[in-house]
Amino acid sequence: MDLSTSISTGAAASLAVALILRPLWSRIAIHSKHPLDQWIPISTRTEALYLAAHAIAGATQGVLFWLSWGFAALYHLSWWTHGLIIGLSYSLLLMLPLLIACAAVIRISKSMWWLLLGETVMTCTAVGLACSWNWMQ
Repeated sequence: MDLSTSISTGAAASLAVALILRPLWSRIAIHSKHPLDQWIPISTRTEALYLAAHAIAGATQGVLFWLSWGFAALYHLSWWTHGLIIGLSYSLLLMLPLLIACAAVIRISKSMWWLLLGETVMTCTAVGLACSWNWMQ
């Protein structure tokens, strides 16, 4: 698996998760106990930033996956086991500290923090599985 394939697979998987989870964010904003004026209004700019952030995160994880190909060769894991391990380790080692730092600096509710953590874990796991499956092909 070459680097460009790994990058494009990571970006595509994270964009797919972003497009699946975006309606969930809208429902939460509508049913939130907080006034809607605390949420950033939906615009083309905010949607583009949301999707770009996911694409960049997925592409970066694709590069990390490409750099870690030796991990898969050493342990003879199935593609989905390797993908889950890589995805969960990305989410825990890379994104969890960022979410904890944000929760310490920005006052967000526990339910919002869990939602952000869930989105991060789903995105990272999807990228790990997609890159692993593509690597096994």
